[in-house]
Amino acid sequence: MELKIIPISSITCGERFRLDYGDINSLIESIKKEGIIQPLAVKQTSPDTYHLLAGGRRFQACTKASITDIPVRIYPETITPLEMRSIELMENICRKDLTWEESINLKNEINELQIEIHGRKKSTAVDAEGWSERDTAELLGMSNTSVSADINLANALKVFPELKKATNKNEAMKMLRKLQVDVIQEEISKRLMEKRARTPIEQQLLDLSNRYIVKDFFEGIREVPDHSIDLVEMDPPYGIALQDVKKHDNIDIQLHTQYNEVPAEEYLVFMSRVIRECYRVMSENSWLIVWYAMEPWAETIYHLINNAGFHTRRLPGIWVKGEGQLQCMQPNIYLASGFEPFFYATKGRPTIVKQGRSNVFHFKPVQNQYKCHPTERPVELTQEILSVFGWEGARVLVPFLGSGNTLLSASNLGMQAFGFDLVNEYKASYIVRVHEGRPGQYKSYGGGSNEVPF
Repeated sequence: MELKIIPISSITCGERFRLDYGDINSLIESIKKEGIIQPLAVKQTSPDTYHLLAGGRRFQACTKASITDIPVRIYPETITPLEMRSIELMENICRKDLTWEESINLKNEINELQIEIHGRKKSTAVDAEGWSERDTAELLGMSNTSVSADINLANALKVFPELKKATNKNEAMKMLRKLQVDVIQEEISKRLMEKRARTPIEQQLLDLSNRYIVKDFFEGIREVPDHSIDLVEMDPPYGIALQDVKKHDNIDIQLHTQYNEVPAEEYLVFMSRVIRECYRVMSENSWLIVWYAMEPWAETIYHLINNAGFHTRRLPGIWVKGEGQLQCMQPNIYLASGFEPFFYATKGRPTIVKQGRSNVFHFKPVQNQYKCHPTERPVELTQEILSVFGWEGARVLVPFLGSGNTLLSASNLGMQAFGFDLVNEYKASYIVRVHEGRPGQYKSYGGGSNEVPF
């Protein structure tokens, strides 16, 4: 290797590692003032021409700064393509402006390149021939655990391109863990559904699993006969950009990316259709429960319910979550909300089962680490609500199943419930929960009091 100053015009660029060098104006100004501090790496291709091996960003900045001569490290013409690529990658790994995706892909490529040069190490012995991830970690001066995790994530990007939606590496790691759990749960649920029911309990589990129908609501509701449903528990999309509202929650981003939100501009028509379809299938003396976002949809949902033929009033049922479970998009000007409301409406003249009960329901939310759906409500809460308005044997429709917890609540109460959702992953998680529990005894809380302490 030789250190030399050569004309920049004698250097040619091949395929570069980085596709976009971003804003290099600050580098141009630095080069104009201080010159090139770190020489570029080149390979001599003839007495007067060179091929750039590393330093593409500096080369581009020098070209734009009209620099005519530039310091370089010259590698011999005999250098192999793999060695050339290795030099380039090793220089790029030290950059501070790499995105998280570029960084992990770079480490993965360095590892694969070294394996291609030296062969894959087949033994853990210190003097074993070949190359391993541990060798890559030593080469980069990093821990083996860190490099191994980055290489795994880089390979996962090829299988799960949705990981690219993550804003940083830690978020991508969380998404990957959730995806891996989803894959496992989907396989478990598939095997559970294929298992032949041999006992009454197994038949109950299979029946309860089949009540979660993966289908668009408007498609599925066509098959439901008129006047056949006694109670509808509706937790529709809120039309409020859920990812923005819950972006500070410690919930895996993958839960949000799977969630099917309805754009605000389409929400009025969407909810009008849903509510009218529910009215059609409900019996003459039945209850409708509709969760909604107080801001900005309270008045809209109120009128949609009454215009469809139901009767309700503006005083809703209230789920109080307790301290530590608050949400606020603009905490600088608004107080955080610790409750969610639901309208309860009648078709005909049904009566409340638990007459005299307060309209306030104090229940702790499901802890984020145990959620399989971003808007999941505890079984204990939905069970209490169903018991206020429904009865044993009641036919319950859940238009938007989500976690499926309402089906479990209805099962505990001896009600016959079914519903729809669009996401197979949510159903897979639900089936696993069905088989992990026992009919009539499903719950979200591990023990102790369900009520929020005041």
